[in-house]
Amino acid sequence: MNIIKTLVYLTVIGFASASTSAYAENNEQVKAAIEQTVAKLEQAVAAFDKGEDPKVIVDLVIEAKQAQKSFATSDPKISIKKAQGSNKLGQARTAINDGDLKKGGELIKEALAGYKEVKESYNSTH
Repeated sequence: MNIIKTLVYLTVIGFASASTSAYAENNEQVKAAIEQTVAKLEQAVAAFDKGEDPKVIVDLVIEAKQAQKSFATSDPKISIKKAQGSNKLGQARTAINDGDLKKGGELIKEALAGYKEVKESYNSTH
């Protein structure tokens, strides 16, 4: 009977260790994706402020939107903020493509502020 208890104990410890290391790896991937999203949005804001070609700005918005797709979290507050940021990125892209650079720039700045909040919230809880 002691052998069975020992095997069960070792199995449980093995699963716990594996899930902890997988969690840590996933956590780092999420942080990297959030960081990449924020960096692309900062580049987009800088490009907007410099009066760059709208295509350059749209490309940066698309890259940010792609980067944010690669992370998910079970925290509802962070998920809502992420979804709001994603919506703003889509609206910014549409506005810029429709020739409304001012509105597009404002939406990019709002999205950047939202993703910075996502980053702070995620980093404070993980």
